Amino acid sequence: MSRDGLAAATRFLVLALSTLYALAAIAGPVLGNFDSAGQVVGWVVPLLAGAALLAGGQLLLPAGTASAALVSLGAVLGGVPLFWTLLVPIAVAAVIACSVRLARRPATPA
Repeated sequence: MSRDGLAAATRFLVLALSTLYALAAIAGPVLGNFDSAGQVVGWVVPLLAGAALLAGGQLLLPAGTASAALVSLGAVLGGVPLFWTLLVPIAVAAVIACSVRLARRPATPA
């Protein structure tokens, strides 16, 4: 895959996962059956923090080690409440792999 193709695919995956986390943070307390406020906080905080780290790492930092670290941390943090699903762990693994591979590629000359 070319560098531009990998960068575009990674950007799409990161922003899609970030959106999924934000939607799950909103829909969880509305649709879920939580017994206490602590359960709601344990659901909403990691999802919103993960979404913010994903978006921040992708949109605010240039592709590199710091961006890959922030994106990976956000993917894992937001994935914790959704670990029981099949799609989210696969998406987390794909986002981390793509981010790290993109960060490890040498810069192309202009």
